[in-house]
Amino acid sequence: MDERTLLIVKPDAVERRLGGAILARLEEAGLRVARLKMVRLSPREARRFYRVHEGKPFLDDL
Repeated sequence: MDERTLLIVKPDAVERRLGGAILARLEEAGLRVARLKMVRLSPREARRFYRVHEGKPFLDDL
């Protein structure tokens, strides 16, 4: 069975144009990118996505 991983690149990394370098590192590590989709979450969507971390001290940094 294949393993799958979801990678989320935060907006500051996109603004710093690090997407290509991140993809290159993945490929250098032997990982294959099966799908790539760029999405900008609304604040509401981000809160819902990170709901599992509510009450944790690092939540605001996500």
